[in-house]
Amino acid sequence: MHSLIKNRIFKILVLWSVLLVGCINSNKTNDASKVGETSTISVKKDSSTLEMIQDIQQRIAAINIESVPYIFNSQKVSILEKRIQSTRGSEQLNLMFTYGLELLNAGKTEEAIANLNRVLQVVEGNNVKSKTELVYYLKKQLAIAYMRKAEQDNCIANHTNESCIIPISPKAQHVMREGAEQSIVLLIELLAINPNDLECQYLLNIANMTLGQYPEKVPREFRIPESHFSNSGSITHFSDIAMDLGVDVNQLSGGTCVDDFNGDGYLDIIASSWGFNDQIKYFENDGVGGFSNKTNDAGLKGVTGGLNLRHADYDNDGHMDFMILRGAWLSVYGSIPNSLMRNNGDGTFTDVTKAAGLYSLHPTQTAVWTDVNLDGWLDLFIANEWSEAKQSFCELFLNNGDGTFQNIAKEAGITVPGYFKGVASGDINNDLYPDLYLSDYDGPNTLYINTTKETGKPSFKIADESAGVAEPELSFPTWFFDYNNDGFEDIFVSGYSSSEVLPSEMLLRNLKTNTSEYRPLLYQNNGDNTFTEVSLKTNLTEPVATMGCNFGDLDNDGFLDFYLATGDPDFFSIVPNKMYRNVNGKNFEDVTYSGGFGHIQKGHAIGFGDMDMDGDQDIYAVMGGAVEGDVFRNLLFENPMGNENNWINIVLKGKQSNRSAIGAKIIITIEEDGKERNIYNSVDTGASFGGNSLMAEIGLGQAEVIKQLEIKWPHHTKPVSIFNNVEVNQTIQIEEGGEIQKLSLPKFSFKKSMANHQHH
Repeated sequence: MHSLIKNRIFKILVLWSVLLVGCINSNKTNDASKVGETSTISVKKDSSTLEMIQDIQQRIAAINIESVPYIFNSQKVSILEKRIQSTRGSEQLNLMFTYGLELLNAGKTEEAIANLNRVLQVVEGNNVKSKTELVYYLKKQLAIAYMRKAEQDNCIANHTNESCIIPISPKAQHVMREGAEQSIVLLIELLAINPNDLECQYLLNIANMTLGQYPEKVPREFRIPESHFSNSGSITHFSDIAMDLGVDVNQLSGGTCVDDFNGDGYLDIIASSWGFNDQIKYFENDGVGGFSNKTNDAGLKGVTGGLNLRHADYDNDGHMDFMILRGAWLSVYGSIPNSLMRNNGDGTFTDVTKAAGLYSLHPTQTAVWTDVNLDGWLDLFIANEWSEAKQSFCELFLNNGDGTFQNIAKEAGITVPGYFKGVASGDINNDLYPDLYLSDYDGPNTLYINTTKETGKPSFKIADESAGVAEPELSFPTWFFDYNNDGFEDIFVSGYSSSEVLPSEMLLRNLKTNTSEYRPLLYQNNGDNTFTEVSLKTNLTEPVATMGCNFGDLDNDGFLDFYLATGDPDFFSIVPNKMYRNVNGKNFEDVTYSGGFGHIQKGHAIGFGDMDMDGDQDIYAVMGGAVEGDVFRNLLFENPMGNENNWINIVLKGKQSNRSAIGAKIIITIEEDGKERNIYNSVDTGASFGGNSLMAEIGLGQAEVIKQLEIKWPHHTKPVSIFNNVEVNQTIQIEEGGEIQKLSLPKFSFKKSMANHQHH
């Protein structure tokens, strides 16, 4: 089993296995609610979609529930309940402890607290081996259980658009105080025993914030300095409007696609959640201020799961399709097929995985659409999670141009196995042929250079070690972008937490000792197939346990900013998401707290897109953790910056090139203050764990006109379009070989009064 799965809970359970105590009263009954049955699907839909739904459900039913981490928590609770009734003594106490943790994972927090308190009483009242250590661990689990109760009572049941964003605003402070108060009592006890427990120190700060008692009630030696929050770079405050618009899906971690799925020009939202029975959601932008839930109308009812989503028009029919990725983290039990959802152009989607030749049974959360041989058809690269138990190599599905694909990974030279958590496509040497960067959680990262041009067939070679892009260890999401506008694409790759060091500990270590361990890495392209790692030079010094992420241009200055969504499966890992503003391509400024982005619930896929067509990018964020009870509502940050700077939105339509124009390079020349500069933009969906709009939304700073707009189309014949003196502040469409067409997509104001507070 993978290293992260052997986490701290596993270590605690090992401790318990050595217990030798007297019998617990076995007449005590347990009132944990029983598992609800999966609802049967009775929706008329395409036979191939139905066939895949049934296939997936059968594979899920065959999983050995107790052998997989994170999921099936309610079922595990039921199994443990039965076992507890038939055991005695130390074995029963072991089971009771495990049962308490599983109740917490299942979201049955009150029952978890009652159960853990009961186990604590027994341990404290008996002569138990390692008693001090076990009492400490139990109280620590109780402290986080009470904090989770506080979150459920306040941030979920009484959700506001400022819930769980630190520093906690008065509006988001907890009205129901019991959970946080009980947590604080336990945390103070624990820190008296072990003042160096950074997880407890961190949680003490958060718990006091939720009650409006930070900083004064946090002992100075444990306090996160107030300066940490006030040092945030200055940016206009963004507000979460997801709740008002009814797009605040309340589920687990998952993926998103922000794009135009119904062809009306306005950006829609698709969101997934990784629970096997979690329904995919499709929200259509109505173009006048709201979103409509079109999930059922679109034939998506019963289509479930997916830790990540990737979208593109794979069959060049002008309708945006998407891919659902499944099985991540589950090793041998991750043999759950991905789904290719074809957009039928009539508001519905059909699962065409099998017919397209994409059916495979490997655990994954990462893939990228890219035209590897520039033949005008998008290919699909899937980076799988290889382990000794489940030897899943990467797949490169070449598009045959007739709706089908064939896996040519081996023939194309893609053979490196890895526990891949991210893959990105970009062009590092400006030959237009897309290269690939693979982020490996268990080993060195790999840069594949595209050699199709030299060999005459789709092929790749591994970049020399001199490329210098193998780090970090514990590598996670990644992307290509040109952060400094020098015309060469750079690589961003973020790290993650480990079983030894949780995100909250990483954060406090950095604050206390200024260590830059676990920081994200930024590889600046030197223009000669080598890179220089510049994270410290560009002020990326803080460790961030990044899961989902993406980039865009918050302030339309023509330099790309980025948002990192954080967390890991542990309930202690409630660390803030982070927003970094690009300062003239020189360095990055942390604007997390001034901008209102410091959300501490688990963050996943991020999608940037101009959803109200006002010229600035809004941000959709999928929230929620890994275990069943760790749900949270998705966010939609409306960009309030208005147009202090100028902008242009460009929809590209490939003709010889792929219809989505993925891989196209847009080079914009502007003049500001008498100085000329270029802005470089590549068309893609951004980070490996996110789904930006394929409409190129480009900030132009103070430029009053675009002096030159150049498009290098992604086709082996290398067509180029050049336009001079293009108006700013408009949305345009350019078809390959054609002229600029202005799109009539009036901007609108989001209807905040919709107040759709229902659970989705």
